[in-house]
Amino acid sequence: MQINVQTRIKELLNFKQEEVIQALSKLNKNFGKLRSPVLRNLFANRVTIADACKISGCSTADFMECMKQIGFSVDEEQGNNEQLFQTVSTIKEPNNYLELDVRPILTQDKDPLKEILASIKMLDESQGLKLINTFEPLPLIHLLADRGFTHRVEFVDDNTVITYFNKTASSIKEIIPFPADELTVDDGQLDSLLATIAPDKIKYLDVRQLEMPKPMLSILAETSDLSVGDALFVYHKKIPVYLLPELEKQGLKYLFKSISPGNVNMLIYKS
Repeated sequence: MQINVQTRIKELLNFKQEEVIQALSKLNKNFGKLRSPVLRNLFANRVTIADACKISGCSTADFMECMKQIGFSVDEEQGNNEQLFQTVSTIKEPNNYLELDVRPILTQDKDPLKEILASIKMLDESQGLKLINTFEPLPLIHLLADRGFTHRVEFVDDNTVITYFNKTASSIKEIIPFPADELTVDDGQLDSLLATIAPDKIKYLDVRQLEMPKPMLSILAETSDLSVGDALFVYHKKIPVYLLPELEKQGLKYLFKSISPGNVNMLIYKS
């Protein structure tokens, strides 16, 4: 099988799942998360080799060399290309784009999701959304893909990534079924529930220092193993709104407690 930086991780796994996971786990421990069925189902079909290398901090050259060792054939013209300037999923360009630059919001350490969703709801049938960001918004891309949006990504420079979103006939306006500003719980519910869970049933995870989208990936890597009575206590900078629909798909519940600006406790549990 011949591969290049645009090859989806799912294609590698379909061909040699166990060998690929073993080889990549040795290359970079972050790839060990592919053992989680939840993460494989969520990301592998949409994430390319270039995306995976970017998320894990691994070079594409090392990734490709690793795949060569287990029998894959590499397209040399693309396989060693460290700069992927454009990622494309099939997209029919709209007549015009509504532009939203969320970099000023990010510099304030705030989540721009509310502004993004508001912009998406404003789109008419002939419009798309031009989102200007500092990184490729993979969680948002995956969320909107599930709602029928196609996308195109341009990497302009180290501080500018432009993602173009386009609605399809199956797109729906209600992207997330709950408003982000109604989720914070700061009335003792989290502490009360935490007190009823046996200490050996609680895992702790601190994702406050991780860059997007690593917090979401790290959390999902842990939640796939939760059984009834188990809980995951997460130290986060903010309420991870993109993550919540995925937790609900797993049948998990969650509570939040706002400690201070940039410091949110999250309890994920199965009952």
